[in-house]
Amino acid sequence: MRASFIHVADIHLGYEQYGVGERFNDFARAFWEIMDEAVRRQVDFVVIAGDLFNKRSIDARTLLQAIEGLRRLRERKIPVIAVEGNHDRSYYRDGVSWLQFLCHQGYLTLLAPQMRGGAPVIAPWSRQTMLGSHVDLLEGQLRVYGLPWQGSATLRCLEGLAEALAAEHAHEEAAGPEYRLLVMHTGIEGVVPRLQGLPSLSHFQRLRPYIDYVALGHIHKPYEFESWIYNPGSPETWSAEEAQWQERGYYFVEIDTGKAQPGGTAERPCYHRATHLVNSRRPFVRYDLRVDGLPTPEAIYARLAEFCQREGPRYAGADQCQRPVVQVQLVGTLAFDADALDLQRLEELLRSAFQPLHARVENNTSDRDYLLDGEGLDGRDRSTWHELERRIFAELLGHDSRYLPAKEAWGQVLAELKERALQKEDPAVLAHYLREKRAELLSGGEPAR
Repeated sequence: MRASFIHVADIHLGYEQYGVGERFNDFARAFWEIMDEAVRRQVDFVVIAGDLFNKRSIDARTLLQAIEGLRRLRERKIPVIAVEGNHDRSYYRDGVSWLQFLCHQGYLTLLAPQMRGGAPVIAPWSRQTMLGSHVDLLEGQLRVYGLPWQGSATLRCLEGLAEALAAEHAHEEAAGPEYRLLVMHTGIEGVVPRLQGLPSLSHFQRLRPYIDYVALGHIHKPYEFESWIYNPGSPETWSAEEAQWQERGYYFVEIDTGKAQPGGTAERPCYHRATHLVNSRRPFVRYDLRVDGLPTPEAIYARLAEFCQREGPRYAGADQCQRPVVQVQLVGTLAFDADALDLQRLEELLRSAFQPLHARVENNTSDRDYLLDGEGLDGRDRSTWHELERRIFAELLGHDSRYLPAKEAWGQVLAELKERALQKEDPAVLAHYLREKRAELLSGGEPAR
């Protein structure tokens, strides 16, 4: 049997990053480009390993973007197999997610096995109930299993899935599928340091005798293990921290069950070749400007001007889709009062040098004192109150040795979390933000996704 498919995940349609309308369109453009590539390569099917949408409640524009991309495949009879990610799942009170809606409308097949005792039940997907663990394609020669986001229950689900697949294999006739995929929305422990609660690579090993290709999503950093487990990364930049992971995109996978490829095991040879491809996306420039040792605001302006002169020319003459998003973080300890620093002037330097779609300067520095000279606490200066709250959070967290090395950054996180909560932002999004920052700051390295 010969076949090919595309594996994509973490598309996050509907994300209007930084409140910039063109960023909303960027996520759709990335999705459409990959769908067009599926058509161009004439693949047999496409798998979406969760988080097609950025949040559970979407607007009409976001739904139209999803339909536009999926329509291109449906018109050419290219099946789309998907599972729900943590961003896709419906609210309990609603009962129906937007992925279920797209499934009902025939744009994709949404795999969602029934659960029994915390383990998935192996049963064919039913169009009537829109439930089931798997679908068979290519006249039954290829089977796709799916398991949506399970959160803290993921380990138990993997154990139950391994047991169910072993039982299925024992009772299966010789003429079963030649090739089997598993599509899941979960990460693997250790890919992003200190991201807790994910299965380890060893938890997947029990599936190895029954599965040829594991298609993952959830972590936005691309990775693969043992020519068997694959995660493509996010097609667009969901957060500035992801800019360091340049090789994000999607997989084009070619299957030939008559020719073994390098990798695999004696029990389960590798019959595919997975090529990781990088789609077009908007450039993202991130720079940490350390203020330690810079005695005056003018010294900071000069340091940023040096960065702009060095990096800005790379983006000269960029068209609308390639104008960068530029984010600068001020880090370290200021040698002067924070109010003396003109953030608007810093942003203007960025705008002049990069001609960006969006320029953003975040002040994550610390001062030597809680209060700036001459400032009152009568509530009229909101920025003063915000800075005071941040410093108090930092001081309190500094009493715990786990948070002491990055207490200033933790103070900024908690202050930001409070502001977003007061704006009634989606609790699921806030929880995700806190998990991300916790993993980043405790590791002192790469952020989680």
